[in-house]
Amino acid sequence: MIDFLVVVFFGWPAILATIILIVIGLLKRDYRFLVAAAILALPFSWFLSGFPVIQSPLFLLPLLPFSSAFLMYRGREMFAWVIAVPYFLFIWLLFNVIKAG
Repeated sequence: MIDFLVVVFFGWPAILATIILIVIGLLKRDYRFLVAAAILALPFSWFLSGFPVIQSPLFLLPLLPFSSAFLMYRGREMFAWVIAVPYFLFIWLLFNVIKAG
């Protein structure tokens, strides 16, 4: 059971769920989906950064959906999209690194 939870919260299901939530939040212009995606991004981003000994700045990755949610809340939809693009690019980079390795 614990292995299943680890895979769900630290693996590709969590990453795909965050991407889906971000896309839904941006398309519906609802900041709550973006906040949920950022909260869901915390475990795997901290895992990728080497937590508890932080070896890379990847632990800051959930700040992108959080800031996108803040901008969406303030009515700045275009800036919210612009802030979300680096998150998508990082996930694409991660996918390509894993696929090549």
